[in-house]
Amino acid sequence: MRRTLAVVLLLAACGGGVGNAKSAYRKGRLAEAKTELLALEEDSHGWSGPRRADYALVRGLVHHGLGDRAAAGLWLREAKAYDDVHPGTFDEDDRTRLRLALESLDDQDERANQR
Repeated sequence: MRRTLAVVLLLAACGGGVGNAKSAYRKGRLAEAKTELLALEEDSHGWSGPRRADYALVRGLVHHGLGDRAAAGLWLREAKAYDDVHPGTFDEDDRTRLRLALESLDDQDERANQR
Protein backbone atom coordinates (compact mmCIF):
# COMPACT_ATOMS: atom_id res chain seq x y z
CA MET A 1 0.00 0.00 0.00
CA ARG A 2 2.75 2.43 0.96
CA ARG A 3 4.66 1.63 -2.21
CA THR A 4 1.58 2.26 -4.36
CA LEU A 5 1.02 5.61 -2.68
CA ALA A 6 4.66 6.56 -3.22
CA VAL A 7 4.44 5.68 -6.93
CA VAL A 8 1.23 7.70 -7.33
CA LEU A 9 2.79 10.71 -5.59
CA LEU A 10 5.94 10.44 -7.69
CA LEU A 11 3.96 10.31 -10.93
CA ALA A 12 1.84 13.28 -9.88
CA ALA A 13 4.91 15.31 -8.98
CA CYS A 14 6.62 14.53 -12.29
CA GLY A 15 3.61 15.60 -14.32
CA GLY A 16 3.22 18.81 -12.35
CA GLY A 17 5.95 20.73 -14.14
CA VAL A 18 4.55 20.20 -17.63
CA GLY A 19 1.06 20.77 -16.29
CA ASN A 20 2.19 24.01 -14.68
CA ALA A 21 3.83 25.10 -17.91
CA LYS A 22 0.72 24.24 -19.91
CA SER A 23 -1.43 26.21 -17.48
CA ALA A 24 0.88 29.22 -17.69
CA TYR A 25 0.86 28.99 -21.49
CA ARG A 26 -2.94 28.93 -21.61
CA LYS A 27 -3.04 31.99 -19.37
CA GLY A 28 -0.64 33.84 -21.66
CA ARG A 29 2.25 33.74 -19.19
CA LEU A 30 4.78 32.58 -21.75
CA ALA A 31 7.94 33.56 -19.89
CA GLU A 32 6.75 31.63 -16.84
CA ALA A 33 5.88 28.61 -18.99
CA LYS A 34 9.31 28.72 -20.63
CA THR A 35 11.03 28.87 -17.23
CA GLU A 36 9.04 25.81 -16.07
CA LEU A 37 9.96 23.90 -19.22
CA LEU A 38 13.63 24.79 -19.10
CA ALA A 39 13.76 23.54 -15.51
CA LEU A 40 12.44 20.18 -16.77
CA GLU A 41 14.70 19.93 -19.80
CA GLU A 42 17.34 17.65 -18.32
CA ASP A 43 14.74 15.25 -16.93
CA SER A 44 12.75 15.33 -20.18
CA HIS A 45 15.56 13.63 -22.08
CA GLY A 46 14.70 10.42 -20.23
CA TRP A 47 10.98 10.64 -20.92
CA SER A 48 9.29 8.73 -23.68
CA GLY A 49 5.84 8.26 -25.04
CA PRO A 50 2.96 10.62 -24.41
CA ARG A 51 4.79 12.42 -21.62
CA ARG A 52 7.65 13.43 -23.90
CA ALA A 53 5.17 14.31 -26.67
CA ASP A 54 3.23 16.58 -24.30
CA TYR A 55 6.46 18.26 -23.19
CA ALA A 56 7.46 18.79 -26.83
CA LEU A 57 4.05 20.21 -27.71
CA VAL A 58 3.98 22.71 -24.86
CA ARG A 59 7.61 23.66 -25.40
CA GLY A 60 6.95 24.25 -29.10
CA LEU A 61 3.83 26.30 -28.46
CA VAL A 62 5.64 28.46 -25.91
CA HIS A 63 8.57 29.11 -28.26
CA HIS A 64 6.09 29.88 -31.04
CA GLY A 65 4.28 32.34 -28.82
CA LEU A 66 7.57 34.00 -27.95
CA GLY A 67 8.50 34.32 -31.62
CA ASP A 68 11.37 31.80 -31.59
CA ARG A 69 10.48 30.07 -34.85
CA ALA A 70 13.52 27.79 -35.02
CA ALA A 71 12.99 26.32 -31.54
CA ALA A 72 9.22 26.17 -32.06
CA GLY A 73 9.61 24.19 -35.26
CA LEU A 74 11.97 21.72 -33.66
CA TRP A 75 9.67 20.96 -30.73
CA LEU A 76 6.41 21.06 -32.70
CA ARG A 77 7.78 18.62 -35.28
CA GLU A 78 8.78 16.25 -32.48
CA ALA A 79 5.26 16.40 -31.04
CA LYS A 80 3.69 15.90 -34.49
CA ALA A 81 5.95 12.95 -35.28
CA TYR A 82 4.85 11.19 -32.11
CA ASP A 83 1.17 11.92 -32.74
CA ASP A 84 1.48 10.69 -36.33
CA VAL A 85 2.75 7.32 -35.10
CA HIS A 86 0.39 7.21 -32.10
CA PRO A 87 -2.86 8.93 -33.15
CA GLY A 88 -4.88 10.22 -30.25
CA THR A 89 -1.86 11.24 -28.18
CA PHE A 90 -3.31 14.74 -27.90
CA ASP A 91 -6.87 15.79 -27.28
CA GLU A 92 -8.65 17.69 -30.04
CA ASP A 93 -7.75 21.12 -28.62
CA ASP A 94 -4.04 20.30 -28.42
CA ARG A 95 -4.08 18.69 -31.86
CA THR A 96 -5.64 21.89 -33.24
CA ARG A 97 -3.04 24.05 -31.47
CA LEU A 98 -0.29 21.89 -32.95
CA ARG A 99 -1.73 22.04 -36.47
CA LEU A 100 -2.25 25.82 -36.37
CA ALA A 101 1.23 26.51 -34.99
CA LEU A 102 2.85 24.35 -37.68
CA GLU A 103 0.74 26.00 -40.39
CA SER A 104 1.77 29.41 -39.08
CA LEU A 105 5.45 28.45 -39.29
CA ASP A 106 4.97 27.09 -42.81
CA ASP A 107 3.18 30.29 -43.88
CA GLN A 108 5.98 32.43 -42.46
CA ASP A 109 8.59 30.33 -44.27
CA GLU A 110 6.66 30.58 -47.54
CA ARG A 111 6.40 34.37 -47.27
CA ALA A 112 10.12 34.62 -46.48
CA ASN A 113 10.96 32.51 -49.55
CA GLN A 114 8.89 34.80 -51.80
CA ARG A 115 11.03 37.82 -50.94
